[in-house]
Amino acid sequence: MYKLQPFILNLVNPFGTNHSVTTQRKNAYLEISHLGIIGIAEAGLPPKKQNCYFTDYDDIEAFFQMFQKVKPLQKYDGFMQFKETPYFKMEDGEAYEFLNQELSKLDQIPNEPIYLASKSLFECALIDWYCKKTNKQISELICKESNENLKMANKRNFYTISLLDNIDEVISQLDIGLPYTPNIKIKVGGDLEYIINVLKRVYNKVIKDNNKYCGLLSLDCNSSWQPDIALKFLDLLNTELIEIKPYLYMIEQPFPLIFDKQPWYLVKQKYLEQKIEIYADESIKTYQDVIELQNVVTGINVKLEKSSGYRGAVINFIKADELMLKKWVGIMIGSSLIGNQAINLLGLATIGGDIDGTLLVEKSCHKVEEQFIWHDVNSEFWGRISLK
Repeated sequence: MYKLQPFILNLVNPFGTNHSVTTQRKNAYLEISHLGIIGIAEAGLPPKKQNCYFTDYDDIEAFFQMFQKVKPLQKYDGFMQFKETPYFKMEDGEAYEFLNQELSKLDQIPNEPIYLASKSLFECALIDWYCKKTNKQISELICKESNENLKMANKRNFYTISLLDNIDEVISQLDIGLPYTPNIKIKVGGDLEYIINVLKRVYNKVIKDNNKYCGLLSLDCNSSWQPDIALKFLDLLNTELIEIKPYLYMIEQPFPLIFDKQPWYLVKQKYLEQKIEIYADESIKTYQDVIELQNVVTGINVKLEKSSGYRGAVINFIKADELMLKKWVGIMIGSSLIGNQAINLLGLATIGGDIDGTLLVEKSCHKVEEQFIWHDVNSEFWGRISLK
């Protein structure tokens, strides 16, 4: 019934962060076959990083063996927590019974960090199976209103350029993304000189002398800043980088994964005064993380693999709404299948996300067609995506 296999992806360009540089990724691909219907899913698996990325393919295989031994619970409802919400309006029947049977096994396995990507992989495949069986779109199952939003091109999509020693190589990556979006996410570390140089190069290539530029920039710090660096960078935005400031939407995950929150509360206030958002990314797994970080961020980046799947992601968004935090949908590097999974959540996002895997991975690696449309440079909706 279940079939697990590695999914090798070759990248278009080397992809660097402050802890690794990769040219190939080993993701996980899962199929579930039942009643003549096949559900599929992919989990993105970046190189392991302490307190951040917990799972590799070997861990997925170990989880697969564990899951096979779990006995289902009787009369289980895996969607009970959504009964009083607009999310996951399920229909009784054979498909729902099977879905709950399998979710009862999945939910008996604790939400330990090492299991989250595996649980997401299984849940996404099961919900894909359920929606194929019941002739529904996953985005419609999650929330009818957000599904309608997805049909309109009103969510920005960002393309990511990575962190490499050679800034010329970094800037050349823009040639891949710019035909699809002017919204650029820039991976950086804690070296302010590097950040100044890469931002000026991006500005000169993309924004300067371009009176039609309609995009935004995002800095993804991957947990590499301390409060003093954050405040020094803010000073730079009002001096040496003043021309870039109007285009900078957010700073993503500037703080370490384990940190004293009090100094970062001050950082948040200073950035808010300058109308620049601070989002948490790697720090967000469960809704408890959203609660814990509410005083140091203005928004959260939710990824399926870190949230244990669609249900966990929606719970994170519900909590963000309660706390008046903005919402973003991100992905791990993956094929068009990972993009298709993430697009189902995009209607719930405040501004959009970075669902850019199909631009980062070589075309020969994709198993399925994209279920969304990139509106290109010749469109009035350049930089936005919508459901097909």
